[in-house]
Amino acid sequence: MTKLSVVIITFNEERNIARCLESVRDIADDIVIVDSYSTDGTEKICNNYGVRFIKHPFEGHIEQKNWAITQAKYPHILSLDADELLSDRLKRSIREVKNDWISDGYYFNRLTNYCGKWIKHSSWYPSRKLRLWDSRKGEWGGMNPHDHFILEKGCSRNFLKGDILHFSYYSINQHIEQINKFSDIAAKSFFEVGRQASLFNILFHPIWRLFRDYFIKFGFMDGFYGLVISMNSAHETFLKYAKLRKLNRDAVRNEKVRICFFNSLRTWGGGEKWHYDLSTGLSSMGHDVLAFAHPRSELLMKFDAAGLDHYGIKVGNLSFLNPLKILRLSRVFRQEKVKTLIMNLSSDLKVAGIAAKLAGVHNIIYKRANAIPVRNTFLNRFLFRKVITRMIANSEETKRSVLANNPNLIDPSKIHVIYPGIDLDQRQVSDENHVYERRDGEIILGNAGRLSEEKGQIYLIQLAEILKAKGIKFRVLIAGAGKLKSWLNKQVKQRGVQDEVILLGFIENVEQFYYDIDVFLLTSRWEGFGYVMVEAMAEKKPVIAFDIKSSAEVVDDGVSGYLVPRGDIEAMAEKVVELSKNKKLCDDFGQQGYQRVVDYFTIGNTINEVKSFLSFSDELSV
Repeated sequence: MTKLSVVIITFNEERNIARCLESVRDIADDIVIVDSYSTDGTEKICNNYGVRFIKHPFEGHIEQKNWAITQAKYPHILSLDADELLSDRLKRSIREVKNDWISDGYYFNRLTNYCGKWIKHSSWYPSRKLRLWDSRKGEWGGMNPHDHFILEKGCSRNFLKGDILHFSYYSINQHIEQINKFSDIAAKSFFEVGRQASLFNILFHPIWRLFRDYFIKFGFMDGFYGLVISMNSAHETFLKYAKLRKLNRDAVRNEKVRICFFNSLRTWGGGEKWHYDLSTGLSSMGHDVLAFAHPRSELLMKFDAAGLDHYGIKVGNLSFLNPLKILRLSRVFRQEKVKTLIMNLSSDLKVAGIAAKLAGVHNIIYKRANAIPVRNTFLNRFLFRKVITRMIANSEETKRSVLANNPNLIDPSKIHVIYPGIDLDQRQVSDENHVYERRDGEIILGNAGRLSEEKGQIYLIQLAEILKAKGIKFRVLIAGAGKLKSWLNKQVKQRGVQDEVILLGFIENVEQFYYDIDVFLLTSRWEGFGYVMVEAMAEKKPVIAFDIKSSAEVVDDGVSGYLVPRGDIEAMAEKVVELSKNKKLCDDFGQQGYQRVVDYFTIGNTINEVKSFLSFSDELSV
């Protein structure tokens, strides 16, 4: 005859354990209780039955039951819970098996008593359990708290007549408490193996569980308690997935977020400086930063010198038509575990934005610095509504321009205005290495930017004509390179101001340029944000600019400089003349402008605002 060990795990089971032990004492050759340090009378009751009582810390249902097997005297095991007992028919079946053990494992049904009523339908009956087996042929597995014994592949199984009688819950309140406890354990188990919980899981699975148990499996045949059990089972399913989703959201929120800055422009400009300043600033704060830039760009070289992880990439206006490029980039985003992507070129948005969407990047952020309205095309509507999760605009004017052609292009609440900032600690100026040697009595007027139509340098040449006619001693210094250089030089000669207007070309030390001038002039036809004005104000220079809406966000008219109507060169000339005759006013404007930079336009302010914005975006996306 086969020797049989009965193994039971317990914790505070004084209400049930005696009944369980009575049902097995006449078929067991060994009874072992593994207890998780009960605080009630469980141990005393067990000792009265002469069983082996072993205390062991509870580490999980699966873990506890596998450890309990190792304490059994015999390899053939009958496993029970303390609130279970064997029916007379099942005991006869087990005796027959002990006399002739022919299979590796044996199943039988479990019949549950709920609040005094035997439940014979829904998913509670018949509920087949593998509880009699050769412990050398498998182990406990599954997922806590719903464990089950797993026989090795190829093992034989058989079914026995009779039921395990399960006294589950004595009240509905007890059931609800257990549901809350078990759903915690199940959610944690799912989380530990990487399971996700979508809204579909949370909504559909509970509904399906209720429909299946109550209708398909005839739960309604058990009357009122059949309805209670079906509803509670659905509720447990809902809690399990809801708690799993919460665990995943918390994990993402607490995870060190990898921020990716993506800028494929080869030339250096304000947008590239913004990307460099923000990426290095956030990296210095301990954030995990990754950067993409053109392989032959100054930006990539700076990323490399700063020690940031980086990739070189070329992106053109038609690169979004290359699916292989997008898929390769998407794979890199996944491999690098990018959580947040920040771009500021429309070409990058069409490639990197779509790739990030495919890679499941949580935050896909488009930083726009151009105050030109977005075209209302099908592609733009798709990108702004389906790809971009949030936007950064460099001014209120830029934010307004995004929606100018289509107010429904993107939810305005998703557009956050963050002004660019300047690093006041990185000034490199001197009283010796001037970009221009001042002549006695002249006022030096400066302008910096790309030599292109929208920057309006032609107005500066016209201004020079007016000032020369008024007999003002002045020089206009224009810093920058671009496609209009030759044309502008011709205009200077044709208008006879070649002695008054000097095109300096690209200036390496731009701080020195601002330091050497007296007044900064901005003649742009449009600007997302006049960063050059901030640079001049940081050197305590007054600013005279066309009032192109975004300028008013930088210059406090009449306090740190003057705003004149766009294209009104006569008005600009009048303000220049006024400042040329009033050094104190120039100094006052310069001081006020510097203070405005300190208050609103430092790189520290910008980094902190971006950091807060990224945290807010991350909360919304989880």
